Amino acid sequence: MNVNAIVKAAVSAGLLSLAVSANATMRVNPGLTVTNACNEDIAIAVHYKGNTGWSTTSFVSIPARKTRERVASSNNSIFYYYAESLSGKIRWTGDRNFPVEGKAYPMKKMTLDWDEDRNRYHLRLTCRNA
Repeated sequence: MNVNAIVKAAVSAGLLSLAVSANATMRVNPGLTVTNACNEDIAIAVHYKGNTGWSTTSFVSIPARKTRERVASSNNSIFYYYAESLSGKIRWTGDRNFPVEGKAYPMKKMTLDWDEDRNRYHLRLTCRNA
């Protein structure tokens, strides 16, 4: 195990904290929070601009009437998403295809407002707007 790996492991375990100068600021990319306001469980995949360019998440399940934090992380307010209920009865689609796990899905473009206090973007999916 090299020194970098040991330091990373110690920081992750909370055994070591790294010194930060008084003038330094540490900024974490805002996360995307998704709320499933439906009475059905859903799966969602998101195409977003991360630190190294555009990426697409795998499908993430969100139970009915629940919220999932940090589905993606981005400084960009533009997100594309495709979601569907696990029953297959409800779908949220758009007109831009992006691959997820080897298959293209028609994703909907959404520009979200940044919630500075919570450092997040928030997407709320309702059944009536599918």
